[in-house]
Amino acid sequence: MGESFAVPAPNVASHHVLPQPTPPSLVAEDDDEPPSSGSFHRSSQMKLDSAGPPGSLYDNSPIPGVQASQAAVTSPVHIIDEEKQEVSFVTSKVNAVPSKARADRPHALTTGARLRTLFTPTRPLGPNPTYKASAIAAVKYSPLNLFLVFIPVSWALHFTDQSATIVFVFSALGIIPLAALLGLGTEQIALRTSQSVGGLLNATLGNIVEMIIAGIALQRCELELVQSSLLGGLLSNLLLVLGMAFIVGGFRFAQQEFQPMVAQLNSSLMIVCVTSLIVPVAFHEYLEDRLAPGREFQILLQLSRGSAIVLLSIYFAYLFFQFYSHNHLFLDTCQTGSCSSSSNSSTFGRMSTDSLPTMSSSSSETESLKLNTPVALFLLVASTALAYVTADHLVGSLEGLVAAHPNISKEWITLIVIPIISNAAEHATAVVVARKGKFDLAMSVAVGSCIQIALFVIPILILIAWGMDKPLTLLFDPLETVVLFFSVLLVKFSVEDGKSHWMSGYVLIAVYILIALCFWNFPETVRMIQGQPLVCS
Repeated sequence: MGESFAVPAPNVASHHVLPQPTPPSLVAEDDDEPPSSGSFHRSSQMKLDSAGPPGSLYDNSPIPGVQASQAAVTSPVHIIDEEKQEVSFVTSKVNAVPSKARADRPHALTTGARLRTLFTPTRPLGPNPTYKASAIAAVKYSPLNLFLVFIPVSWALHFTDQSATIVFVFSALGIIPLAALLGLGTEQIALRTSQSVGGLLNATLGNIVEMIIAGIALQRCELELVQSSLLGGLLSNLLLVLGMAFIVGGFRFAQQEFQPMVAQLNSSLMIVCVTSLIVPVAFHEYLEDRLAPGREFQILLQLSRGSAIVLLSIYFAYLFFQFYSHNHLFLDTCQTGSCSSSSNSSTFGRMSTDSLPTMSSSSSETESLKLNTPVALFLLVASTALAYVTADHLVGSLEGLVAAHPNISKEWITLIVIPIISNAAEHATAVVVARKGKFDLAMSVAVGSCIQIALFVIPILILIAWGMDKPLTLLFDPLETVVLFFSVLLVKFSVEDGKSHWMSGYVLIAVYILIALCFWNFPETVRMIQGQPLVCS
């Protein structure tokens, strides 16, 4: 790769090679590995310990053409003896080469530049629409907006004490368009930010309905509903949402690529989340008979509250990792057959395979906006308020629905039906962005939502329940925990290499259907701790 020098002396040892500035390597170094500059210093130390024979490159005699430059470098140093002269000469050379290498390296971004990068759009934005155009776009956004009529109908049915089954059905139908409008407002705000911030916004605002339902259930002291709805949200995002994104993206791209290091990190975080749920279950199953009566419940509360604090610290560390220290890992992956020159020159950019078709839009094209910022914010606030009232009626009618239809498992409704309704916004967002080739954003929405539920929503609810003096713990149903564990393993094996295809999505959805069939006849059980039912008041 570098130029070779002809040495006339054949007796020169192999380690007596003059260090040369390393040319740019054709293979980029690992992103997380430090620069490989240690080899240069080691070779310099070897040169100090041995002297070359006469006529070699390390002979102490002056070299023609270099003597003047050497004198200029070493002139401020007072030479005492010959050994000192050799050391001073070598030191000047050692200090010269790394400075050139450092000059060739890209400068580190300042804090202000990093923050500006987070809120810089990925593509140029088009003209800002007017209020009238924004309102028309919101009304015509999706055919699901026709279901908005079910919101006042469900309220009227609730306040007139109609059948709980009818109230539940109409409330569920009313939440679906609200979740879609939440997705629209979130998408329009995310377009004005970077890819990673947009993924965080989609994951956060997409979980609003789940947070509302879990908060209402906690206020009503329905702890099993809180746990089942949150764990069902994890299963829905991991298997159903991600599987549909892979299938829809596979219709256009033979192979879908995303950042493998980010996928591996997300998988590791999900393993941590599952571990925090498995430990209380294992403690309850194997140590229940070995503790004094009434002792296990207090230990589970302490374990759950301490684990909640640890999980929150992991989540905030993950945010710092994603948005500041290693935000270069969350760059978009090129899905086209040829990328722009700027993408090719990037250290972290990756070319996709030749089998991928060329996308119709390039990074230089503008991103069209449907809503201006005030309308998008108003849409988020109004949809959240309507979703809260409608979800309250939904949770209130659940007991009457189960009582009227005893052949339907309450666990199936809370684990399958309610998460699908509340995840409608994330489902639509992940599928739409996967269709456009933004698989990093689709992964951020689906898996990032799971990370946020497991590392933020569940711990926050544990701490809120602690403040409300309600016995909410991390002791979930054992079967639900085992199902979640194997689902996380399946997703890890599917995404850890940074590539996927439609078959992976089909497998994820098939597993989700198997889980739904398993919980269809799941009996309603009372949570028992050392033979005593868990009482919440």
